[in-house]
Amino acid sequence: MGTTSALADQGLLDRDALVSRYVPELAGTAFGDARVDDLLHMSTLMSYAGRPYDKATEAQRYFAILAPQLRPYGYSGPTSIREHLATARATGRPGTEFRYENGNVEALAETLRRVTGISTSALLSEVIWSRIGAEEDAYCILDSEGADAACGGFSATARDVARLGEMIRCGGAIGDRQIVPEGIARPIATGTPDGYPRRVRFPAAPPSSPATLSYHDFWWILNDPYQSFMASGIHGQLLFISPELDLVIVHFASQVMSPSVPPAPLVQAFIRIGTHLGAGV
Repeated sequence: MGTTSALADQGLLDRDALVSRYVPELAGTAFGDARVDDLLHMSTLMSYAGRPYDKATEAQRYFAILAPQLRPYGYSGPTSIREHLATARATGRPGTEFRYENGNVEALAETLRRVTGISTSALLSEVIWSRIGAEEDAYCILDSEGADAACGGFSATARDVARLGEMIRCGGAIGDRQIVPEGIARPIATGTPDGYPRRVRFPAAPPSSPATLSYHDFWWILNDPYQSFMASGIHGQLLFISPELDLVIVHFASQVMSPSVPPAPLVQAFIRIGTHLGAGV
């Protein structure tokens, strides 16, 4: 989110433009015919290669693209992220419904590569990682064409991820150095001028459950009294940021089964930690 918003702030990327303006090969696909903003808010509806959409199945298909050893016998599907995205066809109008789908992240990453002319990892390094005082390199998984995976496979130390979170908590600054514009970092918990975030349910929640969270720009907004928000990984990796509690928590895990995103018991534990520490000040 930070790199995308920074490019938009510099006038290099138009969030209201169709993705196909930057990635012509995606014209006619669910992602190419959506706006950049639709990707950021996970508000595209699609199916891949004519299959009825099923989140678990599509996650397995995505991993098979990145890891040939996970491909079933006789696999003849896409062997790169780019080929995978090209099979997506819209099943609904973009911008009308929230559905958490990794293809949005990958289509946005390809857009950023076209805008900047450099890889996703190089862009992240230039805009953020090299400027936050990171102690270690971070690593990304590559597909068969050498493209960085953007929706997963990112590896970094907990201390460096905490540095990233603290920079965001402090309005995009580290000390007297502004890493990303304050106007990008501050509104994460409160939304953007176009009306986001909208209320959403957990991805695995039944349709009858209440929409207790919000989502925009790849952040989960917790709608608590402390303006807390979170980035959440599929197997329990969490970056929790709470400006009103002066709190950043990094949680690493290796859960075999993907939990609801984000896992509610951990969120409540983080908030209790923050309120307890605040009460002791």
